[in-house]
Amino acid sequence: MQKILLLVMSLLCFGSVEAQIYGDVNGDGFVTSADVTALYNFMLSNDMTGIVNGDLNNDGFITSADVTAVYDVMLGNVQPNPPQYIDYTVNGVTFRMIYVKGGTFMMGNEAVESESPVHSVTVTDFYMGETECTQALWKALFPDFAYFEKVGDDKPCNGQLYSETLQFITALNDYLHESGQLPADKNFMLPTEAQWEWAARGGIKSQGYIYAGSNDFNEVAWCAQNSNYDLHDVKLKAPNELGLYDMSGNAYEATTDNFSDDYSWATDGEVDPTGSPTPSSRGITRRGGGYAHDAYRSTVTKRDFYDTDTGGSEDQSFRLILK
Repeated sequence: MQKILLLVMSLLCFGSVEAQIYGDVNGDGFVTSADVTALYNFMLSNDMTGIVNGDLNNDGFITSADVTAVYDVMLGNVQPNPPQYIDYTVNGVTFRMIYVKGGTFMMGNEAVESESPVHSVTVTDFYMGETECTQALWKALFPDFAYFEKVGDDKPCNGQLYSETLQFITALNDYLHESGQLPADKNFMLPTEAQWEWAARGGIKSQGYIYAGSNDFNEVAWCAQNSNYDLHDVKLKAPNELGLYDMSGNAYEATTDNFSDDYSWATDGEVDPTGSPTPSSRGITRRGGGYAHDAYRSTVTKRDFYDTDTGGSEDQSFRLILK
């Protein structure tokens, strides 16, 4: 009977589990003690609530062998294949995070002083927002916010203060933790410069493009040459190699790193570097270019600054990562 129940529930209620990673019983994209708890709850009561794929060894039953399989993943004895994306829902608004496998790359551009010297950087795996944070998602948490300079649910957030961006991210983490969609040890945050550039370049799928996904800015970026000097909805241009939209142009994207005039502080071979250790009077680094600026500001290596003390601007937005 247990075997019949398992098969019927899997086929009729849960559908395909192609995006499921090995050991991720509850389908939240991670392998944690919550998956062990879900298995034990089923074994004690046949309650499949919260179970997407509990039969990890494919023997038709959920038993202690499946619990052992989860522990093997948690202990590092088995390396799970992460899903290529994870969807989250906040008060009816769904957004997608794209898996970015880590790797080593040469960061910067020797032809531009502010992007030199080129140096070796390694970043570890993370998830990044498929798009810049939209106004629809922001309003799902802060419905009374009325300070966007360019208004539209599918437009990137813009005009908010840097401090307000950080408040939003805190509220997002709290909501997703409390709703059970996000494990306690995982959090949304802003990217570092290194994480942003690695993702904009296309990560391990990089084709070496000048802009994020193409050598032709018209294919992937809204900038002064084609935007009619207006902010556009997300996902109207082609994505880059990883499936990330608008990393070139449309709205600048904040990072967590102090701005620096160049990379003279950098050390070759660092893993997940956090930028210049010295605070700058010009604030933090922003990336990606904007709709009101020429295309050269939208390259994957171009660096700009964002004075967090002077307020928001209509071309300033942000993109989430998840670690």
